[in-house]
Amino acid sequence: MTRKLLALLLSILILAGCSASADMSAAEAAVPKFHEMLDGAQFDDIYAQSADAMKSASSQADFTALLEAVHRKLGHTKSSTKAGWGVNYQTSGTWVTLNYKTVYDSGAAQEQFVFLVKDKSALLAGYHVNSNALILK
Repeated sequence: MTRKLLALLLSILILAGCSASADMSAAEAAVPKFHEMLDGAQFDDIYAQSADAMKSASSQADFTALLEAVHRKLGHTKSSTKAGWGVNYQTSGTWVTLNYKTVYDSGAAQEQFVFLVKDKSALLAGYHVNSNALILK
């Protein structure tokens, strides 16, 4: 490889790394905000601030019913720890998937958040929760 080509490839990798870091930071900052809004029973606001992908996948009534059940059965958020992540670049934007182990007042849950990051803003595009307490309580 020529030095110019190598320098160009290195520059592209550095820029992509910076973008991934900014996108990840935006998505990571959105998780505590989600939990704060969930704890405050702001279910309609969570849905209203979500990405169009979320709104086309679930009706507001269904999504807020899910969030109400999570809040009612699990209680308030006590702690949340990131357990995995992924970044996917598409023409529609950057998609960041974050997996968390979350402890609530009444049980633990595994949560997966999918965010669409555009213009340094992370919009919730998917939320998946798995918890025995949701079924048993």
